[in-house]
Amino acid sequence: MKKKNILLLYDNRELDRQVLRPVNYDSFEEEWIRQNGGNAGNKLFNTAIEQYLTKDDIEYSYYTGSESVNEINEKYDLAIFTTANIFNAHPRIRKELDAFAATIEQFRIPVYILGCGLQCASYDDISALAQEIGASARTFMKAVYRTGGELAVRGYATKELLDKVMPNTAVVTGCPSFYQRGSEIRVTNDKVEEEQFKPAVNGNLKYLKQIGMLKAFERYADSIYMDQDEFAEILYFHSKKKICIAELVRKKTLCGVKLLAQDRVRLFYDVPVWLAFFQEQGISFSCGSRIHGNIAATLAGIPAVVMYRDARTRELAEFFELPNQAEYDSHKSLYEMYLEADYTAFNRNFARKFQAFERFIVSHGISHDLNDRSLFEKQMAKQEWKAPILRGQEARDHIRKQFGRWESLYRLYETGIDKLRGLR
Repeated sequence: MKKKNILLLYDNRELDRQVLRPVNYDSFEEEWIRQNGGNAGNKLFNTAIEQYLTKDDIEYSYYTGSESVNEINEKYDLAIFTTANIFNAHPRIRKELDAFAATIEQFRIPVYILGCGLQCASYDDISALAQEIGASARTFMKAVYRTGGELAVRGYATKELLDKVMPNTAVVTGCPSFYQRGSEIRVTNDKVEEEQFKPAVNGNLKYLKQIGMLKAFERYADSIYMDQDEFAEILYFHSKKKICIAELVRKKTLCGVKLLAQDRVRLFYDVPVWLAFFQEQGISFSCGSRIHGNIAATLAGIPAVVMYRDARTRELAEFFELPNQAEYDSHKSLYEMYLEADYTAFNRNFARKFQAFERFIVSHGISHDLNDRSLFEKQMAKQEWKAPILRGQEARDHIRKQFGRWESLYRLYETGIDKLRGLR
């Protein structure tokens, strides 16, 4: 049987694409520094893509940068490029968009763009974004279409942007990460009593502070902060350098440092461990501004509400009909938000969205039968997936000791910083 050979055009980020074996936390620090940081949400995305390609008749490999375009054209049947927010006015991202277009123009194999989307503050900015990046986006799309490829976009806002740029046949499929547990995902509308309510909150800590959401950690003493990148260094680096608590408060908020001191921060870079944590710890609700943090919870069957802060997050939450909102009502508890969240529409329509994504994948000859995860799960079962041992014990002991002794002073320090910011 001749196997289909697929090239994955990903960034060279070992932690993000190390899917079929557990992350080695002994070398986590080295990899994190080498790849200039990371985001556990990328791992959720990459795990999904590899799952869809783990079939008996498919071989796939990552682009290393060492292959010439001619070698790629000779060796591979098609290429897949995954990028979340490539349609973006940021100068660095726009430069990347131009570079990707120049590379893809040289391909003689079909290139499929999966899960791509826009990045702008709100839907009102779509027209301005189209004008600003129109030439680059048009060149990129034409390069894809010249190969015989196609684009699968995250939501209808991105489709609106592309329609303003040029005629296209891009398909709205949502994010591929949401389909990795098959078409039968359901989120219960049954509610636990508040005494049993255990929320997991995600999102940039400074943003959560800005909208007044950090108060939830005080109200729910056993709540967890589900981190994706903010405290990776403190949790997993071996560094013995002395930590300045005041500087940490300035960068990560007083609440964030307190959560560290109370051992209420979790960051998982292995998806099986991440999803299992929700069930094993009895998490009953997920809420925050990290779209993949909330997708991870939903994949584990945990109700989630997305607090969107831009068009990128909003379009994805709306596409999947996950409960979402732009404003956080600080007069309302997380438990009240949980009680109001309704997953009827999500449950009713998710299978149809899964089928549309699978139709895109199958019709373009990328893979088949995405509900059949047996080979992928067989390979995953060869590994032992365990919660990571936190490496930065000395750093966390220092934080716990110093914070416990001087919490009131750090609180005054943060209050002073906030007042200075208010005077700007």
